[in-house]
This record gives sequence, structure tokens and C-alpha cells, in this order.
Amino acid sequence: MALIRYNSDPKIGMLSALLTFSILLLLTEKAETKPLDLLSLVTGVVPKIVNGVYDEGDIDLFGKPCQYKRIPYIKRLELHYRAEIRCLGWTPIVGEARDHRNPTHAEQAAIKDFVRQAVAQALVTEEQAKPWLTD
Repeated sequence: MALIRYNSDPKIGMLSALLTFSILLLLTEKAETKPLDLLSLVTGVVPKIVNGVYDEGDIDLFGKPCQYKRIPYIKRLELHYRAEIRCLGWTPIVGEARDHRNPTHAEQAAIKDFVRQAVAQALVTEEQAKPWLTD
């Protein structure tokens, strides 16, 4: 199975704390303080956080060059990930995974989805796919 390196950037782990802190700031505004400029918060902080958790790169599947993309999104006030795997020079198949709270698990699920589709379309044999489908 391909080894996907997890970005251990500390910004990723701090996203929940930052969101909680931001909500608390909004809820506990005191009369003597000036109002929080939400626009500056959104335009200044959010892009930095998104850049820290969004990831894309290259991976080799069955000797073919492929690309993966991991995209964060908020669901029920929690950070979730979706991932896609494409091998454009080989096949139009797109491996997808959604609703994962762990970015590495999203990428691994997308790889498994891609491999299952490749087996279904007889691009690879089940024997070739076995290492990618086992945990």
C-alpha cells in the first residue's frame, strides 16, 4: 500500500481551538470593548488555516503517475476531509472519499475506491489490487 505522509503541521490541530475561541469572542463581547471586526478575522485567519489543511500531491499507483487532492470542510462545526485520486494519463476513473475526520484516512479511502473501480473495469487484476485494498 502506498505510504501517504500526513502533514503534521501544528496549525491543523489548532483549527478547532481557533474556531472555539472565535465563537467565544463573538458571544462574550463586552460593552466597553470595540466590536469584533469579523471581516478582518475571516480574511486574515481563515485562508491561513485552509492553506494548512488543504493538500495535493503525486502518488504512484500500479506504475502510473497519479495525483491526489485533500480538501477540508466544516460539517456540524467539525473539520472533515474529502479526497480525490486521479490518474489522468491512464484512465478517467476518479477515486473519491468523503466525511472523514482524519485526512490520511480520507486519502486512503480514495485510493481504495480508485483501485476497486480499476478492478471493476479490468485495468488491473484482483491480485495486483490486493496490496492496495488490505488494511
